[in-house]
Amino acid sequence: MSLVVGSARIDESGHISGGKPGDQTGNEVSTQAYYVHSKGWYCLRPKSITVANAIAEAMLQGCRNNNIGYCQGHRSNVIEQLIKVGKLSKISVKTEADCSSLVRACCIQAGFDPGNFNTASEVSALKATGQFMETVAVTSKTELFNGDVLVTKTKGHTVVVVSGNPRYGNAYYPKYEGVSGSIITALAAVGEKDTSKAHRAKIAAANGITNYAYTAAQNTKMVNLLKKGKLIKA
Repeated sequence: MSLVVGSARIDESGHISGGKPGDQTGNEVSTQAYYVHSKGWYCLRPKSITVANAIAEAMLQGCRNNNIGYCQGHRSNVIEQLIKVGKLSKISVKTEADCSSLVRACCIQAGFDPGNFNTASEVSALKATGQFMETVAVTSKTELFNGDVLVTKTKGHTVVVVSGNPRYGNAYYPKYEGVSGSIITALAAVGEKDTSKAHRAKIAAANGITNYAYTAAQNTKMVNLLKKGKLIKA
């Protein structure tokens, strides 16, 4: 399927500040086809499908509302207006955002505020909320989903996937009641017949554990999720 991202991009003159409030061109804050950024992307994926969909919907609202334009110098104005009216679609005053403040606005509309950040501090700010899985470096093989937040690996730009692969409800393993610290033993105890390395790697990926190398720390993390009944099936 065709991937689409939304973001606050640039002002009407192609500058980062100094433009008129509001979107003068219809492209200052807008959607576009997904692209590979020259600096590379990190992906922050919301743990909750509900939150992911809410972030994607908020970004779509921002892109469709021409009262929201681009300006780094007045980037916090969109937050002030959002707090007043509750939704980006309801902002009726000509206002401004930049790429990171608009992502923050989307998070606020989705129910949590990560605080002020820019693209250099975005990964740490969003991870600190507890709302996102482990950060993933995007490659050509990375599957992107609605609500994924992408930010450049070094200070630059951030976007939200607004038309990506849909996420479906997760199926969880039954809660593990045993005492073993072995992920193989624990999985077998809850009825998993395939405890091979290949399948365990798929389970790890489904639970946001990247670069799975069968380490004790990674396996312990999966066992702990299993004990809470929070280990997602692959």
